[in-house]
Amino acid sequence: MTRLDTQITEIMSSPVRTTDSQTPIATVAETMLAADIGSIVVSGPDGIVTKTDLLTAIRDDEINAPVATVMTESVVTVSPDADVQTAVNRMQEHQIKHLVVNRGGTPVGVVTTADLAAQLATVPDSIISMFAASSTPNQLNRYECTRCGRRVTADTQPKQCGECGAPIRNISVARD
Repeated sequence: MTRLDTQITEIMSSPVRTTDSQTPIATVAETMLAADIGSIVVSGPDGIVTKTDLLTAIRDDEINAPVATVMTESVVTVSPDADVQTAVNRMQEHQIKHLVVNRGGTPVGVVTTADLAAQLATVPDSIISMFAASSTPNQLNRYECTRCGRRVTADTQPKQCGECGAPIRNISVARD
């Protein structure tokens, strides 16, 4: 078995930390700091909030707002029986750094790019392609709707397409 064939449950973080969509951003930030984690799964409506989302809220002076105002609603998931290669592909396709592992619609774990990098330490091409996206703030990127194909240029990724409401993906990064 290669490192890419490893089952995702062997590298995922578990149990999953969750919160309600109406929880104040400040409370979520405190939980993430105390637990030393980079994301929390949100329920009602479903979403995920990351440290980057929290930094945006702090910048915009929104720390008392509900976490629903900064979370990503289109949660990308993978099943527990998926392998590492599937997780890498899914994260590259959606340009995300946190992937929720779902069993029967219930989150059972989270896999991050750091988890994958540790697993793939001897597979340099996989690591390079995972981190190919620029992390420079305020850099303009191209985004495309996953449903209608509408394209926009912006410094931050829109939550959804302004035309049809579908998820948006970053197309600024070359894909193999």
